[in-house]
Amino acid sequence: MTTLVWLQREFRLTCLPALEAALCSTEILDDLSSSDGVIFAYFHDPAQTVGDANTLWLAHSLQKLQQAIRAKGGDLWILEGDFECQFSEVLSSYQVKRVFYSFQVGTPFKAMQEQALGICQTQGVALQPFYSEFLVEPDQIRNQQNNPYLVFTPFYKTLIAKQALIEPLDETVGDLSVTAVLKPFDQAWLNLPASLKALLTLPWAQKLMENEHASQPWQVGEEAAWQKLENFIENDLADYDEDRNFPKLSATSILSPHLHFGELNPRTIFFYLQALMADGRVKYDQAMPWFRQLVWKEFARHLLVNFPQTETEPFQAKYQSMTWQADETDYQAWQKGLTGIPIIDAGMRELWQTGTMHNRVRMLVASFLTKNLNQHWLLGKAWFDHTLFDADPANNVMGWQWVAGCGVDASPYYRLFNPVTQSTKFDADGVYIKTWVPELKALSKKAIHAPWEHSAECLAKGIVLGQDYPLPIADLKQSRIAHLERVGAMKLSTEKS
Repeated sequence: MTTLVWLQREFRLTCLPALEAALCSTEILDDLSSSDGVIFAYFHDPAQTVGDANTLWLAHSLQKLQQAIRAKGGDLWILEGDFECQFSEVLSSYQVKRVFYSFQVGTPFKAMQEQALGICQTQGVALQPFYSEFLVEPDQIRNQQNNPYLVFTPFYKTLIAKQALIEPLDETVGDLSVTAVLKPFDQAWLNLPASLKALLTLPWAQKLMENEHASQPWQVGEEAAWQKLENFIENDLADYDEDRNFPKLSATSILSPHLHFGELNPRTIFFYLQALMADGRVKYDQAMPWFRQLVWKEFARHLLVNFPQTETEPFQAKYQSMTWQADETDYQAWQKGLTGIPIIDAGMRELWQTGTMHNRVRMLVASFLTKNLNQHWLLGKAWFDHTLFDADPANNVMGWQWVAGCGVDASPYYRLFNPVTQSTKFDADGVYIKTWVPELKALSKKAIHAPWEHSAECLAKGIVLGQDYPLPIADLKQSRIAHLERVGAMKLSTEKS
């Protein structure tokens, strides 16, 4: 019996139940023939990707995984082309009887899983999902009315109270040589597809991976992810809760891309933290603030399973009637980090140059786009999809709707992050701004947060606003008032209807 283990975003060899189940069931066969075996495969459909930066990490991670399994005597096939055609062909050509896969949420995974189900039903192939990428299966955490939680805090408290539901994953790796029994019709499947190889050679892609503002280039793969986790726990976890809001500090784990691509698994992290706390190496009150942030990711995934329409529609239906401004000039200024608001520009430039952005600054740039510039949250989501390594469908949707005020557990519509106030509070010396907006590095820590209010100092330092650095594209006070008026009118209209 031939089993296909279909990868989507689970780029590791340990703690992968879909793979382990296939290996174990095949190993017990006494007479493994050339028609039996396990096909371990990723289907790369260029029409069903997330974004450019995300695809760049994908290419590096697939390459690492191929090398890792080859070193253990196995094979990973990577097939490029239309997903339905390639998936159907593999099933029929190799007489696949079972497909094991790890359930994923959002675009493009939901559509591909539905396509796979249709093909399997047509060909009489068993399709079995594994929920290993969740801490617990989505239907196991419900409120007293047996409905999904819509507010994070009670979701988190319930998860902690029911943590016995979190099942450990087997870290052992079976006989991977079983994945090399069947030979691919095309030897190219044993290497990166041409399009991904070409992507790795592009100047912008190489520059992004260099991560020149960091101490070392981006490191990709399961082994690098574990090294980063251990380094974070040893050096930064103790002060995480206090330092995580300050973008100038290297206080966060930077594990989000590794988690998104499944190079690390949240359950494995949970039990690793439990073990460290049990032997006294890590204190509970130090570990749990960081673990709470991981549960936000879990919360987002549960929400998207239950409310898939929120990828394109606001959770709060009343926001369907919200009027948005379509101003391409402002949108492009925001994308390029040329808004004239230093903390906003610093965040957007960090994103463009590194493929990531500090979490607090993510909230600031999102608030500025949706509430000060009155641009649709879907525009912001689309840009994050394009530029973030960790462009996670569930996190991205929840984050943008939260800031825009139209999602579950959302930031109130009347709450706008004042970027100057936030900048002064969390980047008081302007270190973060100076890193990403070097044209302002000569300014004092008082002037750097709002240079338009210190024109004399700007001129004295040789900075001509509107020439060397943009004037603000939005008046923060007036745009706040305009936002509140828009939402007030929307609410009034909704109440009347």
